[in-house]
Order: sequence, then structure tokens, then C-alpha cells
Amino acid sequence: MFLNLLPKKERQYFLNLARYAMGLNGECKSEELEIYHSFVHECDLHGYQAKTGNKPVAESIDALAAGEIGQRKAVMIELCGILLADSAICANERAFIDRLTEAFGLEAFEVRRIERWVAAMNDLVAEGYRMVEA
Repeated sequence: MFLNLLPKKERQYFLNLARYAMGLNGECKSEELEIYHSFVHECDLHGYQAKTGNKPVAESIDALAAGEIGQRKAVMIELCGILLADSAICANERAFIDRLTEAFGLEAFEVRRIERWVAAMNDLVAEGYRMVEA
């Protein structure tokens, strides 16, 4: 939704973090994979192989933290989307969000607001699907 705000190189960094985030709860769920594929499509980076090791993840965080505030918030919104794909945030995911909050220079209340917004959007989309399927 907001990934068009990122320059091409930063989109690769974003995909690294999104792919990494998918494994934080110990499993790769189908909902997360579906969202990840939509990210790849939106980034126009078909065939890009995300790098999820400690060094590439740290480099990705540093690179994205250097972006404009709107870009950092866009990254946080999109990552919350994949982290909330299963409607829950585990302890590892929470630690990752906290790490990004600090690295991106965001306030904790801003990130909680982002999380609430993403959860509400997920609920609205699910409700829309229920309406058209009924």
C-alpha cells in the first residue's frame, strides 16, 4: 500500500525485513506468505531473494532508518501488516517491533497507533470478504 514511497534499493531492504519477520513466530504461515508475495509485487522486485541473516537484517534496518520519517512510518505500517497477519504478536515479534521503533526514532505510542490501525484495516478487509461471500 505504501511501498511506493520507498526508492528501489530501500524496497530490497524492506523485503529483507518482511521475510525475516515471517519467521519470528517460529513458523511461516500461509497468510504471511500471501502478504509477502503482495509486497514483492508492489515493490516490483519479482525474483528478488531476500536476505534474512543477522548482518543483512541489521544493514537493512540501518539503511531504512536513514530514510525520511514518512518512509520509516510506511515501513512500520507494512511490517505490522505481516506481523499481524495471524492477528497476534508473539514475544519475538514484539522485540523486533521495539528494535525498529528505536532504530527508526519513533515514539512507542505512534507504533501502537500503527498497530491498532493495521489491525482495524485487517478486520475491515475480512469483513468485506465475508460480505461478498455471503
